[in-house]
Amino acid sequence: MSDAPSRVCGGCGLGLLLECGADVAPAAGGAFMVVDSSLSVCAVSAAAERLLETKETDAVNRHVTELLVPADTEAQVRQNLAVAITWAARGDNETRKVKVRPANTFGIRISARIASCGPPKAALVTFE
Repeated sequence: MSDAPSRVCGGCGLGLLLECGADVAPAAGGAFMVVDSSLSVCAVSAAAERLLETKETDAVNRHVTELLVPADTEAQVRQNLAVAITWAARGDNETRKVKVRPANTFGIRISARIASCGPPKAALVTFE
């Protein structure tokens, strides 16, 4: 995994830079969020704000499941989403793909890549 810096959360003015693998770095203007190992949202891109219909200021420090849920209702799928985020936030280098949907919608399925980023270590959830 090569470490390529990726600008996170440019819209909030913090200019936060996180390192992530070039294969998981979001495209310019892409939708993504950063989640820590306690599953708390740390940052949300402007495109993800539109996708999830929430502002970053309302999303930060909330549990990720308040904004994003598995696309399927099976318990094992739900657990896989949380596990993938937790592993990535702890530094696991394996990229995982999951189907998710915004918590406030039904019928919308979005492919998401979950990978490690940092420092500090966190999970980068990139929506495709």
